[in-house]
Amino acid sequence: MQKLFLLLTGLLSGYILQGQTTSAPIDVYIKQGLDSLILNNNTVKLKREPFTLIIVYNQPEKYNGLFVNTSFTKNYYKLEPSETIKDLNYLPQKVYSEHKFNPKKELKVNPEFFQYFGYNPASNWNKFDRIIKKNGKVMAYRKVKNFYLVDEKENIPVEEMRFSIYMIFEVIDQNTGHFFNKEIYRTKAKLKF
Repeated sequence: MQKLFLLLTGLLSGYILQGQTTSAPIDVYIKQGLDSLILNNNTVKLKREPFTLIIVYNQPEKYNGLFVNTSFTKNYYKLEPSETIKDLNYLPQKVYSEHKFNPKKELKVNPEFFQYFGYNPASNWNKFDRIIKKNGKVMAYRKVKNFYLVDEKENIPVEEMRFSIYMIFEVIDQNTGHFFNKEIYRTKAKLKF
C-alpha cells in the first residue's frame, strides 16, 4: 500500500509541477482520494473524510510561505481582489504558533487570525507533512484530519464537519519596511462538506 501511495504521489507531483503552471508565486491544490483540484477562487465539494492541501511554491527563492485564514464566516473571503485585507500590515502578528511537521493534521478555524504555511529551505523546519523539490519548484503537502475551533477550544474531525469553510491564501512581501507589507498574491476557496 505504501508503494502505491508513493507512486501516486510521484505521479501527482509530476502532473502538478509540469502539467498546470501559472504565473502566480504559489498554487494551492486540494487532494482527496485520487482527485486533485486547484483552489483558485472557487467552491469545492468535499467528502467528509481527510484531505490534503498541496502548496506549490513556483518561486521558492522569493516566496517560501503564505498566510492562511480558515473561517466559518466570509470576513476575508468576501473581499474583492481590489480591496485590501484588513490589518494587512499586521498579518505576521496575527499568526498562531504551530509545531513543525503538522503533527495534529489540523486547520485552525478563526475569523480573524491566520496560520503561516512556510518552510525554511536552509533548515529542517516547516509546517508540512512532507516537501518535494523538483524543477525549481517546491511542493508542500499538509494533511487535514481535524478542524480546531480556536475560540471554542474544540476539535472537529473532518468526518463530523457539517458547515462550509471559507479560506484565503495570502502571499505578502514583508521586506517593504517596518509595518508596510505589500500584497503579492491572494486566492480563496470555499470548502463544502
